[in-house]
Amino acid sequence: MKKGFLVMLALLVIFVYTGCSSNQMASETAGDTPAADESQTIKLRIGAQATSGQVFQFIAEEHGFNEEEGIDVEMIYLSNLSDAASALQAKQVDVLSTYGTGGPLIQIANGQDYNMFAGYMIIGETPVYGKPEAEYADLSSLKGKTIGITRGGTPDVVLKGVLYDAGFPFTYAGDVIIGEAGDPDMITFIEYKKNTDVLQAISKGEVDFGATATGYQIQARELGLEVKMWPDDYWQNHSCCRMFAMNEFVSDNEEGLYRLLRSYLRAEEYMQANMGEVSDLVVENLDLTKETADSFVLSEHMKYDTDPFTDSVRLMWEKMANYGYLTKGNVDIEDHIDSNIYKRALDSLINDYPDSQFFKDKLEQFNTNNKVY
Repeated sequence: MKKGFLVMLALLVIFVYTGCSSNQMASETAGDTPAADESQTIKLRIGAQATSGQVFQFIAEEHGFNEEEGIDVEMIYLSNLSDAASALQAKQVDVLSTYGTGGPLIQIANGQDYNMFAGYMIIGETPVYGKPEAEYADLSSLKGKTIGITRGGTPDVVLKGVLYDAGFPFTYAGDVIIGEAGDPDMITFIEYKKNTDVLQAISKGEVDFGATATGYQIQARELGLEVKMWPDDYWQNHSCCRMFAMNEFVSDNEEGLYRLLRSYLRAEEYMQANMGEVSDLVVENLDLTKETADSFVLSEHMKYDTDPFTDSVRLMWEKMANYGYLTKGNVDIEDHIDSNIYKRALDSLINDYPDSQFFKDKLEQFNTNNKVY
């Protein structure tokens, strides 16, 4: 009798233990996903161009911010938005960071479910070049001229936005946007596949002026060209490179993006007083000369910034619709911009580093440039 009782007691203990374990496993797999284990590192794959410098990533890696925040970043360099977008949609990368704003907005208008959740640059170095003898005094100097561009890039979108605001007549792809056909003041945009093609076209006299993306000043100078105007002088905070991912990925991976933005915000704080080192890190990580890196990293026309600047994205969306670069249709841009993860990261850093004036200033900037609708 005593032996039977002991056997039954042992079975009861096993049953209770197993039941508790099963219930615990069920609670971890059913319903809401539990909070990520802070002791576990989260990996993210970021696609970017290798010409404008992943400065926040380089700093975060060099100074251990990624490791401290529990984030492991793999950089995958893709030379153009088309290839990068294909990789994102195929889940070969998780996030894209240096592919402008205009191009992704066109794809959003065409049905891509992107989410712009942070920034990388708010203005990019996108000069308009010309030969030394080409006269330029102000925007009116562009009337009646031909301008080379690469379609859909930040230089193209921003320059056309500036001209549209000024009311100057211009055409692209044979379509008159402002003005009437035959107008002697008509500005004609001619499209090229690559930025280097634009520079060659100016040099050969195929166009009067040309606008390129970041990182081509040295090549332009070698061709005897000079900067004639800076679009950001006319359109401040025009929104250059946004960080974006698929909406589903953002929803399912908020913790990883939160950690990434904490790390990158810390890197942004560090870089304020260490721009020389930042340029050296760009040279170290990319196949660029020190002169090339300095030409854009240290440029007053390049502003690296993690802030989502959602108001700037909204403005570009409206302008591009106004001059025919996209058709909004039934797309609500509010479904494709999100400042909440960034705000969470910034708030947590203010809490962790209460003496940091930088993070306090970032909060003021955020409140100014990210309206909530």
